[in-house]
Amino acid sequence: MEYTNFTLVRHLICVIYKALIINKLQNYKTQTLVRACFGICFCAVLLLAGCTKRAEMDAHMLENERLLVWADPDSALTILDSISTDRLNQHDRHIYDMERHLALSRIHHTPYYTEAVDSLLAYFQTTNDMLSIGEACYMLGTSSNHTGHYYTSTHFLKQAEYALLKTNGPLRNQLLGVTWFCLGNTSESELLYEVARNYYLKAIPMLRQGQNNVFLACAYRDIARTNAILHGNPDTTRLYFDRAAAFGDLTDNRILQLDIAAYRYQYCFPDSINERIATCTELAEKYGITTRYAELVEIFLEQNDTQSAKQYLKLLQPTDSANANWFKQNQTYLQARLAAHEGNTLTAFNQLLDLYDNTLQQLQLDAGARTFGIAQAYDVEREQQRAEEAERERRMQQQISLLLVAAFIMVLMMLYLLWRYYRSYRKQKQLELDQQQIKIVALREKYTNHLQRALDRLQQRANLSREIALQHMRGRNTDIPEWLERYMEEKLAFTPEGIDELIATTDKELDGAVSRLRAAYPKLTESDMQFVILVIIGASDTDMSIVLNVQKSTIYHRRQIVRKHIDSSIEDIDSWLKEYVYP
Repeated sequence: MEYTNFTLVRHLICVIYKALIINKLQNYKTQTLVRACFGICFCAVLLLAGCTKRAEMDAHMLENERLLVWADPDSALTILDSISTDRLNQHDRHIYDMERHLALSRIHHTPYYTEAVDSLLAYFQTTNDMLSIGEACYMLGTSSNHTGHYYTSTHFLKQAEYALLKTNGPLRNQLLGVTWFCLGNTSESELLYEVARNYYLKAIPMLRQGQNNVFLACAYRDIARTNAILHGNPDTTRLYFDRAAAFGDLTDNRILQLDIAAYRYQYCFPDSINERIATCTELAEKYGITTRYAELVEIFLEQNDTQSAKQYLKLLQPTDSANANWFKQNQTYLQARLAAHEGNTLTAFNQLLDLYDNTLQQLQLDAGARTFGIAQAYDVEREQQRAEEAERERRMQQQISLLLVAAFIMVLMMLYLLWRYYRSYRKQKQLELDQQQIKIVALREKYTNHLQRALDRLQQRANLSREIALQHMRGRNTDIPEWLERYMEEKLAFTPEGIDELIATTDKELDGAVSRLRAAYPKLTESDMQFVILVIIGASDTDMSIVLNVQKSTIYHRRQIVRKHIDSSIEDIDSWLKEYVYP
């Protein structure tokens, strides 16, 4: 039963809905039947919901197990045993099979079941599940490394790296960390210690994210060992061994703790012979790590104890067929060293020559695999580099786009601020112009009454003169009134007091502009100042002629005199005066 069978749920809901409608329309017997059907459908819905919930729980447990298997494979296997595969969909069942292979191999420290994992890899490639592809390729790569096929191992591990770099998440980081760690092991098996050290350095940050103490301890142990082999800084080697021991103490793995201690004695304290012998002996005899017998043989050969070396050389036997080739080569090498210590140089030479021939033959047999593995590794490396370059290009374009957007926003803000400044400047100028206009109106009001009175008197005089002329035409002798004669004789000009008052008021309203003008141009007379004040307050030539009681031609001559007293090169003296007092 698939746990996402929503079609069945929909049909059951439709049945219940129809049953409720029929319940309202039929007789008592039908109602009883409908109630029974309703109860059956309701129980079926509950059963289906329970199965769906259980299936979702199994899928969630499977996801948790994929993270747990790297830190605690025993607990991960317990979780797998509690999951019912019947409730999983096809994809999750394939993941379940792969995780079971992974958990069993980690518990028993054996290679992965290559044939089964190979078939799982083919399925994951059809579904394009990059995370599962990476995990399956990692398992195949480590299996090949365990059996001594280092080039094939490099090929699968590079495929795993390429697939994992296309995904995200904590499980991806964990898998990528262990993949780089195993690439370091493979490179170390090929004597590429510098490459191995770089892989260990890349693996450690990923393993830290997953808090995998076992792999962290192994990574620091191996990077310390490769650093010592490359004659790196001794303090750095000790630092890495200290970190490996610290992470090893956080685990319950006694074998790992002893293994770190053995390598630490070997590379940091080579004179601690007894400690090295005790540690290697415990690993070999108590925990069955027979590879440590080879190290014991080398220690006793260095101490010229050939009897003990022979004794431990006999115990150097493989625990499974996968390691038989490695044990055979090491036995040949150690037998040659033992023969050389005993003085049998010819025997040692022949044994080393046989070892060389076997190694050369193996290299020739693996030439095809070597070429294929290196070529595939380079292809994966180039593909990864292209992906990284594309990612960098995408990020650069994104940054450029953000910079362009920011620059565009800045330009808009600058334009907006300039527009606001221009508006405020225009408003300020308009306010100043309005204030100047108010001042001009106020100054014009200073002489408006006098001007209006003069105009009224002129109109009265014109009317009376016309009336007297009509009377004379009719033969009547009419005398001109005394007030009219007196008015005709008097001038309509401002009195000196009125002119002085007008000049003082104008100078005050214009912040001393008139005083500055008189100080700058001392040739200006009182008559000139009368003309200047009238121009400043905006009086027309007609107004000037009325106020000053002169002809318009006189106003023209007065303008020329003022221009001469100020500057003869000025063409429009009226505009110049207004610009001077209203800058």
